Amino acid sequence: MSEAETIARNLSGELARHRKTQAVLAKELGVSEQYISKRLQGEGSFTTDQLEKTATMLGMSLYQLMMLLLQPIDGIKQVNK
Repeated sequence: MSEAETIARNLSGELARHRKTQAVLAKELGVSEQYISKRLQGEGSFTTDQLEKTATMLGMSLYQLMMLLLQPIDGIKQVNK
């Protein structure tokens, strides 16, 4: 699995865990739902600014979010805030 696919899969999981939809993320980032859908399928990648806004929306720092997103899916553990 590529890094982009790992990030996409883990971000999808984090959104679900926080009960946030793709529509909410799209609105937060000022992009279309189709754009978010493609990114969450591993097509293309999010910008650092988009990831920072996503982290804020999820109530964590960019560092905390990236630690979650870069782990293999079976290695994810809760990050203390």
